[in-house]
Amino acid sequence: MQALFILALVAITTVAAGVVGRRGFEWSGRALAAGFSTALECVGAGLVFFVVNLLAAVAVLLATRALIRTHVSLYLVNDVALLVLSLLQGLAFQCWRNSSSSTRDDWP
Repeated sequence: MQALFILALVAITTVAAGVVGRRGFEWSGRALAAGFSTALECVGAGLVFFVVNLLAAVAVLLATRALIRTHVSLYLVNDVALLVLSLLQGLAFQCWRNSSSSTRDDWP
C-alpha cells in the first residue's frame, strides 16, 4: 500500500510539472526528452559511483579484518547515506563533464 501511494504521488507531481512546463513556461517536448536523457546520465553516473564506493568500502573492511585479525562488520556500509552521497557524486561529475565540454568548445 505504501509503495502504491509513493508511486501515485510521484506520478501526480510528474504530470503536474509537465503541465506547468508545457503551458506555463512553454517548454518544448524535445527539451523534456533532452532533460530526461541528462537525468538518466546523472543517475547512471551516480550508480557507478555507488558501486565503486561499495567495492572500495568492502575491500577496506576485508583488509582491516585480515590485518587486525578481529571481526569488522560489513554492515558499516549498510547506510542509505552512501547511496545518496554517491548520487550526488554522480550529479557533480556529470555537471563538471557538461560544463567542461561546453568550455572546451570555446577554446581557440
